[in-house]
Amino acid sequence: MRITLQLSHRSRHLTLPVNINHLVSSLIYNIVSNSSSEFAEKLHEQGYRLEKRTFKLFTFSPLIPAGHRRWRMNGDGTMTTDAQSVSLLISSGKAEFVEHLVVGLLHQPLVQIGAQRFRVETVKKLDPPQLSDDMACIMMSPLVCSAKRDGDKYPRFLLQDDEEFERVLLENLLGKYEAMHGKPYEGRAELHFDVAKEYIERRNGAITKLITLKEGSPDETKVRGTLAPFRLRVARPLMEVGYDCGFGGLNAQGFGMVKMSNLTS
Repeated sequence: MRITLQLSHRSRHLTLPVNINHLVSSLIYNIVSNSSSEFAEKLHEQGYRLEKRTFKLFTFSPLIPAGHRRWRMNGDGTMTTDAQSVSLLISSGKAEFVEHLVVGLLHQPLVQIGAQRFRVETVKKLDPPQLSDDMACIMMSPLVCSAKRDGDKYPRFLLQDDEEFERVLLENLLGKYEAMHGKPYEGRAELHFDVAKEYIERRNGAITKLITLKEGSPDETKVRGTLAPFRLRVARPLMEVGYDCGFGGLNAQGFGMVKMSNLTS
């Protein structure tokens, strides 16, 4: 289930940090906490457990300026727009999360991202696309895929031409499915991920984006993900999990949200 928030502000120009993911993630937890602090704390600290792995089972988009306006990068780690409102899409496969989010917004018509205050003007549920096992996808936020081999101190970020990429992406979807439904997926488990060669050539191979999480703090982390339109072929139940909860990792930090259109219709 996916909802969109329209957030208005009173500033002549809106200026926010470029690396804003952790601030938006914190906002979402705070909103959910207004409905149930117990649920918010459990989600943040534990998530939905599957053996040694945990999944938060939600994701969100970047802030989207209204009126087809864009962000202007200022060169000092901030971005500015003259749009008087921005939209934020939040998506989850768990009804309890969405319910707490909506109830929390009823208690909190004013929200804050960093030093900027916003008024929540509207909260709307978005109709999902007609999903199939073959979809065209546009990334709204980078897709992060990583793997850690024996002896590696840190995980390696995988890109679409890495031989492990499709396997890791599929295993992630299978884990989310089991965490969501409480049972393993028993259908066909195959996945094919393709970025059009023409797009890669047009971008001179630049189809990734580097984002800094918790910038300036001791926990600062740099994350690289794929940011390109792609074709995905995977069983429909797993496609639905990815649409609702995000593809790849770090979804609760704002990675892996896509827009989809059906290639078989």
